[in-house]
Amino acid sequence: MRLMMFNLALSWGLLLLIWLVQVIIYPGFHRIPPDTFIDYHRWYVNRISFIVLPLMISELGMTTWWLLDAGTPGAIISTVLVVIVWSSTFLLQVPIHNRLKSGKKEVLIRRLVATNWIRTIAWSLKSLVITLAVIKLSL
Repeated sequence: MRLMMFNLALSWGLLLLIWLVQVIIYPGFHRIPPDTFIDYHRWYVNRISFIVLPLMISELGMTTWWLLDAGTPGAIISTVLVVIVWSSTFLLQVPIHNRLKSGKKEVLIRRLVATNWIRTIAWSLKSLVITLAVIKLSL
């Protein structure tokens, strides 16, 4: 149960973080002046990576553990959702960030916001799944 609680805490931490990114941080890129955007973007990416990567790696480990240990429908669904998050991150968001390194492009910021909904929805669903699993184990 202790590992499930850790998994739950990771899920909710990432859920809160992704919603901040989705509704405040990424749309806020539009407000950064073009002449300071490259410096701001580099500053942002370096700092957010320091926070997000350890959480994502921990979540991957916890979800893999849950899948191998229990193999329940909840564990399977959570694993699929984590794969979606990782795929979206490294196939969509990271390449957009790499293109934004060269300067502010409104079309790329709009694409970043739009494609980030994939992660926002996946992490929201994963948080729901793990919450329901913990509630079920507590009964």
